[in-house]
Amino acid sequence: MGNGIFTENSIQNGDGLLTDTEIVYQNKDVASKVTGEALVGHSLAPFGLPHIRIVDALPTNLPAVESNELRLDNLFLLEDEAIAIIDYESRYSQENFVKYLNYAARVVKRYSVRNMLPQLKKLRIIVIYTADVETACTEYDLDGVLVRVEPSYLVKLDTEGIKKRLEEKIQKPEALNIEEQMQLMVLPLTVKGKEAKQKATIEAVGLAKRIRNQKQKNQILAGILTFTDKIIDEEYRNRIKEEWEMTQIGKMIFDDGFRAGERSGEARGEARGENRKLVELSCRKLRKGKAPEVIAQELEEELGLIQEICQAASGFAPDYDCDKVFGVWQQT
Repeated sequence: MGNGIFTENSIQNGDGLLTDTEIVYQNKDVASKVTGEALVGHSLAPFGLPHIRIVDALPTNLPAVESNELRLDNLFLLEDEAIAIIDYESRYSQENFVKYLNYAARVVKRYSVRNMLPQLKKLRIIVIYTADVETACTEYDLDGVLVRVEPSYLVKLDTEGIKKRLEEKIQKPEALNIEEQMQLMVLPLTVKGKEAKQKATIEAVGLAKRIRNQKQKNQILAGILTFTDKIIDEEYRNRIKEEWEMTQIGKMIFDDGFRAGERSGEARGEARGENRKLVELSCRKLRKGKAPEVIAQELEEELGLIQEICQAASGFAPDYDCDKVFGVWQQT
């Protein structure tokens, strides 16, 4: 079994084993998972927004306004009780406001179909721009319709200062906290230009490789390569692949067979991923002693569905192992 974390046909993400058909979806979802649930109870300081604090991660299986609507991965409950949509952009385009408007409509529709509109008091759209965008329009005003976003510009972050602090901590060695993990993942996006980003990506990967905590190392590597997927050209991708070709994490991320499998298994992977995330969120709330009625309300899901999950989880109290609960629930 090698290092005890990976095998050639499976990957353990810290919660349980996934099969080959699920690995690609898991790769795509790693950054969302890390930046989602891991940020619960923390602020968005790694993105330059320390005044915004996340209270909870919300399920993202929103009703589609259009059949070809993009999947929304980042939906959160904030400290001020607002629902926040968080999106990432590498360039500014007025057309992006169409996407934000659709996202907002889907959130509102979810509350509407559940007769919960009075509970939707505030909806905030937070856009995190890579260093290539220094300023952007924050409003799209059509008189009768106004879309307003709250921007964060990664170009304003102290790239060299952050890198130096992380390097010193890893050298000691000390475990990185949540904010520092996020800083390392997005570090390549804080510099301008594709070439600089590619160089910063290799430097970030080099730092991550020196982390001794295997689980933390794997999460950060997957996060770095997920965030930078569109900015690494083939030459740089191959350089990183060569460094990792003897390790299972490298095979997991770069294997062309897995990438090809994504096309055929994407729909099944997305459905399974959304269901598993719902079980994870439910288990986390069960550990806090919350009743099914409260969980259903907080997750904005049908009570009957949450009761099914809670029933499946009843035999695994008080730890509520989400993998075991998910397995039992799937069989019901």
